[in-house]
Amino acid sequence: MEGAKKINLGKLEEKLGYSFKDKGLLKKALTHTSFFSQKDKNEANHFQRLEFLGDSVLNFLVSKYLYSKFPFSSEGELSKMKSIIISQQFLVKFASEITLEDYIILGKSVNFKKGRGKFSILTDSLEACLGAVYIDGGIHYCQKIVFDFIENNKIDTLIKNQIIDYKTFLQELTQKQFQCLPFYKTVKEEGLDHQKMFYIEVHIGGFLYGTGSGKNKKEAAQNAAYHALEKLGTFKKGYNIVS
Repeated sequence: MEGAKKINLGKLEEKLGYSFKDKGLLKKALTHTSFFSQKDKNEANHFQRLEFLGDSVLNFLVSKYLYSKFPFSSEGELSKMKSIIISQQFLVKFASEITLEDYIILGKSVNFKKGRGKFSILTDSLEACLGAVYIDGGIHYCQKIVFDFIENNKIDTLIKNQIIDYKTFLQELTQKQFQCLPFYKTVKEEGLDHQKMFYIEVHIGGFLYGTGSGKNKKEAAQNAAYHALEKLGTFKKGYNIVS
């Protein structure tokens, strides 16, 4: 992978709690499509295939965790809890804990400092890392990584607390504070049909207050509302989005 930045895979392995037999798998999981030319992208040296696998691994493990942890919860309740844990908000927190941003290999066209698409790249790369762990070591090691994150962050407790839809929270706030409703605008859609990414802005009184991205418009709008609440200084810690 000529031209790629030098990264200390050992440090990331430490943070993941797993040592790869095939270091190339981990490096592939960290390599964004922007690093390759259009021609090279077709050779699948980037993280998209691993992200596809890791997404399924994550969904299975979170389902398994919740099924065992909450034996008396209904299918609907389990689905709601699962949607929170696999939401972009929590996956970004997961990625931040292992400082994944420091290890991702990007092309010159992508600048994390500008923020656009940063969250989606972090979550995709995290899922790719889980896919790589699964191929290299099996489901047991993936389970330890996922379960440890859930329990160390007491997410199983958080999801039983009050859950607020950020859009609803923002709407109630703007009606009281600005006597108007927030306006959501889809500013961009990109990617293939099965891997779309949406970008949405939220405006209050004609001014931009937040921008969010997500794999569907609902998630993007929730993230935009979340950032608007942060800007307004009214975000309440402990509340989680409903995806």
